Amino acid sequence: MLSKSTRARGSRRELLAPPVALLLLGVACGGRAASNVMGAPAPSGSGSGGEAHALTGGGGGALGAGGLPAAFDAAGTSSDPGSAGTSTSGAGTGGGLLATAGEGGDVSASGSGGGVVVPHPTPADTCLAGYGALASDDTMEFGPHLVTLGDGRTDTTMQAEVLQWLSDNRWPGAHAFWHGLRGCVDGSAASFFGPLGFPNICKDYPVLVPQDQNCKTSGDGYQFLLLHRYLLQTMRQLWPKHAADFAGFSKFPTRKAELPVGWNASDPKWSAQILAAADIADHIEQHLDQFPNEGALGFWLQCPVGTPALPEAPQLPSLGLHPSLHAQWSRGANSAHGLDNEQVNVSNYLFWKLHGWIDDVWERYRVAKGLTKPGSPEMAAYNQNLRQQCNEFSGVVAFLTPSRPGPTGPLDCLPDPNETGYFHDNIRPLFATDVNHCASCHGAPDTSPYANLTLGGQTSSRCLVERLKRPSNDGGQFKLIEPGDPDKSWLYLKPSGKAENSGCFSVDPDKPCNTATMPPSGKTMTDSELEILRKWIADGALYP
Repeated sequence: MLSKSTRARGSRRELLAPPVALLLLGVACGGRAASNVMGAPAPSGSGSGGEAHALTGGGGGALGAGGLPAAFDAAGTSSDPGSAGTSTSGAGTGGGLLATAGEGGDVSASGSGGGVVVPHPTPADTCLAGYGALASDDTMEFGPHLVTLGDGRTDTTMQAEVLQWLSDNRWPGAHAFWHGLRGCVDGSAASFFGPLGFPNICKDYPVLVPQDQNCKTSGDGYQFLLLHRYLLQTMRQLWPKHAADFAGFSKFPTRKAELPVGWNASDPKWSAQILAAADIADHIEQHLDQFPNEGALGFWLQCPVGTPALPEAPQLPSLGLHPSLHAQWSRGANSAHGLDNEQVNVSNYLFWKLHGWIDDVWERYRVAKGLTKPGSPEMAAYNQNLRQQCNEFSGVVAFLTPSRPGPTGPLDCLPDPNETGYFHDNIRPLFATDVNHCASCHGAPDTSPYANLTLGGQTSSRCLVERLKRPSNDGGQFKLIEPGDPDKSWLYLKPSGKAENSGCFSVDPDKPCNTATMPPSGKTMTDSELEILRKWIADGALYP
């Protein structure tokens, strides 16, 4: 999914300013499993898994404590004089009961010297295990929450419990930041980063900037689809009984009866061009030959009119479906929940309906193209790409999130969105498959991973490999990796079950050899996977 980068890079200690202190998110043992977490999407109306972390502006940006602009109130009201919303009938907030932040708890700022630190690690890597349903799933009202804006118009938001969760977990800013990173080349980044209080991110932190930029490549189109599927899956997992509220329109809406309360007084008005494009999307199975790959489909759905066509699909001019859907139900870019207000639009009920529709179009394309067969190479690649998008999103979130007090370390291992190579693409995924859960106990360096061994989490592949070239905490004369010699490398000996007969002897009386097979439940890697791992070590254990 991520493009190769040929840019020369300095050390991360040079690229990332010294005042920035960061506790990199990772994974720990004992995470809760969730069905269908990072695999194929569940059908509309059912739950599935995902990842959720927090983002807010640091250093005195324009965000309030909840990661929304300071004028936004998580209960669904606004202190903005231009859009002073108050609850109206149909809100059904049940006395203002608000969900907590779930696993992460409350978040408060800490650190010194203006630096940025990230949340105390959660009990599980949610890119792998996801979240369980929140208690509010049993009590929350269904459907949209209606708010009245300062000009008397009505807008639709998610229920108060969802708004509180989004605020606690900094998703409004996180979503804006994700898009902003993809506007570093065309100059659109300023509108995303300025309100967050980080106007120079593109220049100051080039390691965060993906090569696939906004509406420039099919890679960007694919990442657009992956990111919003990940958001949708997370919501459906947190509130599985309310999955219909995060499901898309059953078809492109052309009549008022197809719209939720608050927008169903009149039919939506669309141009003939948009209606023609929508008909293609609603009957995507009949137009497969127009879209050479999933990225081309995402590009076509996402990008505005006038975007130059992709070289691999010159017959596909962008017609602006995605921006037109946002504009149709926008109450203005400065409104508290406006679909055109990129800083807060995830709080709008229609955001989830329109992106759910786009997601359904994509999934029907995947099914029709035969890309969803369980166990197929296509599904394996898809699952890895979806997890990778979660990792990228979470890494950026971690970069900017206030934290409860906890240990911190230098920001030198932030995931690199352009990182690619044999280890990154072929070896690292072995530690985080649906069967091999190595990364669930051996997370990022600063999250106290089991045995101080990092095999996954929010860390770059370069850092991961470098930190494996050391003696094991379990004793013995072997290193975790001995480049060129897999038979003296615990990373191969333990998952292969060969550690017991490896000839290990203790070099420290306080650390006898631990030759147990990993995981403790018994070998999970297949012979072919072990051979890939063995050969990589034998060839010198190069990165990334």
